[in-house]
Amino acid sequence: MEIDDFTFPWEEYILYPQNQVFAYSWNKTEPFKENSITYCPDNIPQELTVEYWFIKNNVLNHPNSKHYFHPRAGITKFLTIAEGDDSKKSFKRLHRWRYSPTACYGNNEVHLHPYKVRRISVSEALAIQSLPANFSLPENMSLTNMFKTVGNGVPYLAGKALAQSILDFLYIKKFSDS
Repeated sequence: MEIDDFTFPWEEYILYPQNQVFAYSWNKTEPFKENSITYCPDNIPQELTVEYWFIKNNVLNHPNSKHYFHPRAGITKFLTIAEGDDSKKSFKRLHRWRYSPTACYGNNEVHLHPYKVRRISVSEALAIQSLPANFSLPENMSLTNMFKTVGNGVPYLAGKALAQSILDFLYIKKFSDS
């Protein structure tokens, strides 16, 4: 890696450049089918998909797996939103075989589970933000504060890559100034 004194290595740790990610043939939408099973298409990097992170983090057995908002009304609406339909302002159903939009909560944005009739859980929100499986939020936090905490965070792997870039830059700068 070559870095001069004035160039910050912004792209050094990017694993999937945005132009490459958007060039894949991602699934668009499919009719919602509760508890359906589908397989990952061969032409996409599975490690970028929602389902990959759900499985990797074992979200069903995570300490925050039961932390999700239980709808009092609107279940019939949940049933009508196609898997992958993220075109609405509020209710966006994730697609299991597509990358996830950033988990930003607070502007009426609600992510629906790809194949369950519910919102995503805190454990699922943590997973799509690429947090390690052993990371959990305290049980005594309110559900609203749990989702605000997740939504205010930078995706873990993005933050880790940026931190490594900063360390590299400071290390090289330190020795170039000596």
